[in-house]
Amino acid sequence: MNATVRRGLACLLLACLPAAAGAADNAPEPAPAAPAPAQPAPPDLNLRIERYASSIGSDGVQRETRYADLMYRRADMVWIERDYPAALRASAEHGHDGHAGQDPHAGHSHANTTGSPLWVRRDAAGKDQVRMVLRKQHKVLDIDEANYGNVGYNGSWAATYGIADPRQLQRMQPDGAPAQGVQRYRQARGESQVLIDWDIQGQYARRIEIQGPHGLSVSKVTVTDAAAPSPAPWVLLKDYETGDYSDLLD
Repeated sequence: MNATVRRGLACLLLACLPAAAGAADNAPEPAPAAPAPAQPAPPDLNLRIERYASSIGSDGVQRETRYADLMYRRADMVWIERDYPAALRASAEHGHDGHAGQDPHAGHSHANTTGSPLWVRRDAAGKDQVRMVLRKQHKVLDIDEANYGNVGYNGSWAATYGIADPRQLQRMQPDGAPAQGVQRYRQARGESQVLIDWDIQGQYARRIEIQGPHGLSVSKVTVTDAAAPSPAPWVLLKDYETGDYSDLLD
């Protein structure tokens, strides 16, 4: 029996003694325990998320992928869109689509949705509403759960809102004390190593790194501050048509 339990039993025994034992009849009741402090609401954020992946195949060829997204986080809402390189944006403004030759789907209603903004909202019941924005077509498409993977949504509100799911940190080992508002966590997964730098106040992952077995693969996510959009892109959707993502699959 530990000391805490013994003290608890002692208090219970004393409470059961009759008043003649010396306890006053009108003795005040102990004050109720103070409630645990509420977790502060996550702040609004404007972030640039750079993603990098490298792997070496059995053929000895190293393949790399690098791209960046802009993420605007507000209460119960996340907006994510591709941060295209300046040269690619300039090419698009001149009417170039980056593909040589005739488009085999020319004249077809299918739209290129790669990198299109995702607008994810969570209602009071905890249900996600996922939408894709097609700016050229002035359309907003509802995405059903079966097509989440097709549009790049992982299906996890927590992992999207915090870039990493904060519940994952409970299974990881803190690496030292927090420094400059960031706590580093590490975890071994078989022969792989996972590192997360967690922004304590902002409640999001500033850095995620996964080293694969034997150093043959690496995945990195690096998060930095970005300028707030003006105007906010979601306020520009009032005149957009609405539809379903399944319409693109016909």
